[in-house]
Amino acid sequence: MNLTISMETVLNFLHSMALSTSNKRWLADHLYEEVRAEQKTASAVKVKKKLTEKEKDELFYSVAGAWKDDAVGDRVLDAIRVGRQPTGYERKLAYFEEDE
Repeated sequence: MNLTISMETVLNFLHSMALSTSNKRWLADHLYEEVRAEQKTASAVKVKKKLTEKEKDELFYSVAGAWKDDAVGDRVLDAIRVGRQPTGYERKLAYFEEDE
């Protein structure tokens, strides 16, 4: 209740001043930026709850691109390996001899 009365007093004080529209806008912008900065700081300090092992695993699988079924993962890895094998091309090492 006292806070509301105090804020109304501040507002009445501001209305009693001969502020131009640009002055009011400047004041509002600065107050708004302060509020945003305070909210950003408050949200960054949120207390995080401790996750269970099951929750950790579910979170890992949801963001890491892992499969719960290993057979699917193995098939994908095999397909990648086969796709990387060059067909009809044999690697040959070239040796460079130093001239003396």
